[in-house]
Amino acid sequence: MQKRKLLQISLFIISKTHFSSSSIKSLTNLDFPSSTTVDDEDPLYVDVPKPRKDKSERKPYPTPMKELIRRAKEEKQLRKSQPCRVLEDPPDNGLLVPELVHVSHRVHRCRASLLSGLSKIIHQIPVHRCRFCSEVHIGKEGHEIRTCTGSGSGSRSATHVWKKGRASDVVLFPKSFHLYDRAVKPRVTHDERFTVPKISAVLELCLQAGVDLEKFPSKRRSKPVYSIEGRIVDFEEVDGNPETAVTTTTTVHLQEDDRCNADKKSLKELSIQMMESWFEMVSGVRELMERYKVWTCGYCPEIQVGPKGHKVRMCKATKHQMRDGMHAWQEATIDDVVGPNYVWHVRDPDGSALDNSLQRFYGKAPAVVELCVQAGAPVPDQYKSMMRLDVVYPQRDEVDLVA
Repeated sequence: MQKRKLLQISLFIISKTHFSSSSIKSLTNLDFPSSTTVDDEDPLYVDVPKPRKDKSERKPYPTPMKELIRRAKEEKQLRKSQPCRVLEDPPDNGLLVPELVHVSHRVHRCRASLLSGLSKIIHQIPVHRCRFCSEVHIGKEGHEIRTCTGSGSGSRSATHVWKKGRASDVVLFPKSFHLYDRAVKPRVTHDERFTVPKISAVLELCLQAGVDLEKFPSKRRSKPVYSIEGRIVDFEEVDGNPETAVTTTTTVHLQEDDRCNADKKSLKELSIQMMESWFEMVSGVRELMERYKVWTCGYCPEIQVGPKGHKVRMCKATKHQMRDGMHAWQEATIDDVVGPNYVWHVRDPDGSALDNSLQRFYGKAPAVVELCVQAGAPVPDQYKSMMRLDVVYPQRDEVDLVA
């Protein structure tokens, strides 16, 4: 009874005071910021990436489905209103984007510099690869974290079986079919899967954006193409004046100069240069992908650079029987083109192997960044939180005492 009277008195006092409901609500929000708000406010905070729980589910769409439907409706209405029109915006009209030509050359140069430096630094910093799964570890000896998902992992308690790794295990460059003419013939059919070469998606993106290589020619135009009821028509071929690709050898000389300079540099200088090439290449690829379309399968890691995805029936992921082996194409992200390949961060390369019981205290980083850091390069600011450098590792007998 006394509690009820006290509650009525307190409600009467609050109603008579000059505080409004909004001010009371603002007073109740004067709490300390939670961890989620701190993470959103700090642009440099990036947590350790977690793999997808269910790999059978489709990859998330970078662009919302409503936006994709709206674009498709606008394109359909445009075809009805103008059945025959000249495509004006590059690269859809078959022409190059002038402001991105130098970006493509820069990306190609950084990619060559990265592979050249990686081939030299991998002989001094050991790289390990699991025999049964795609796990990669950089250090003197493989870690003891039980995360193997390969064949026979149950009998080994998910323990990895390590072997010597290669440069291709550090940087993941998925391959894409090379398109000679991305405007008129943007797709590779199933019967052409053995005749059309497959190259790195980054290299194919550079070729379509302006890089010329004699081994992989690309068609260059001086006039835009036409769209007639959705079909692309090139009137340059009708006139009989097609322009083929102009091959240059300047990129080859740049690669040779970089190799000569890399032999004279120390391990630390080489690692710093390789990390700079990595970040410059990733930023350039992201800039190219804003104009040049790149597609990936929603269920498997297949990728294709061009206006459309190819028609090769080779998907073996979930529900491929319903699609007759065709890929479920969707918009690709930067991680699909340049795989970061996250590995566990080793704070002390000369110390003991990473322990499975301390797994939640360890951080991660892209394999290229981890390799350069162990070679002497400084830790990048955007990966300091992901590598968890501010976490103090407990001893093995203190794990149960840590909250």
